[in-house]
Amino acid sequence: MIDEQTLLAYEQTDYKFSDITINIGVYSDAVKQLLIPYAPLGAIFITAWNPMGKVVYDEQNHRANKKLKSILLEMGLTVIDGYGISPCGSWREDSFFAYPIDKHASQRLCEAFSQNAVVYVDNNGYPNLIFHS
Repeated sequence: MIDEQTLLAYEQTDYKFSDITINIGVYSDAVKQLLIPYAPLGAIFITAWNPMGKVVYDEQNHRANKKLKSILLEMGLTVIDGYGISPCGSWREDSFFAYPIDKHASQRLCEAFSQNAVVYVDNNGYPNLIFHS
């Protein structure tokens, strides 16, 4: 279970890719429009950085993200480089926005890359967290 402080950090993070910023629970028309051709599938915003919230060296994070991107591409997804950033800018993690994907596959990726949570954006344009089981 994720503690309240970590959950709050996820909810306050700006998830950025291209010229789009998404936030947990906040409708994104830009993402909805992007996903229309893929309904009912959605998108995932994911990183391989700092597995289970444990800070590791940047070299390890970059290596893990390279592997993640490779897997996303092998899955046939469109992958856009992005990053998650705290409101004050003191914390940032390189990430990917990838689509089209369903919730089940997003859950598997969350677990495969040992993330506390990933952002899943449904085809209606609403970003929500999917938690590691």
